[in-house]
Amino acid sequence: MNSMDSFPDTDANQHVTHDLVTLTGSKPYLGNDHLHVGDGKCLSISNIGHTTLYTPKHIFTLFNVLHVPHITKPLLSIQTFIVIIMFILIFTRLCFFVMDFNTKTMLLFWSE
Repeated sequence: MNSMDSFPDTDANQHVTHDLVTLTGSKPYLGNDHLHVGDGKCLSISNIGHTTLYTPKHIFTLFNVLHVPHITKPLLSIQTFIVIIMFILIFTRLCFFVMDFNTKTMLLFWSE
């Protein structure tokens, strides 16, 4: 998963991808849950696995990523992401920054 392909989402409670190829260790999803999206649709979850988010300064492993074939854009769950490391998270109207809490090094920059 490339950091430029994922969209940071403060409402999402799981990381989501439409591309099964990006998941390693994937297994069929056997639960009954669906992904509810903003327009009210419920999308089927096909698989669950983990993936790697590559940035120029850091590599993040994302666990329990849902494979939802009909999602239009991969989502990076901010709620889930903040558990990974201690970092500083900055949102502006146009962009999103993640900085290492201790070193203040920028780990991820995203903008539209």
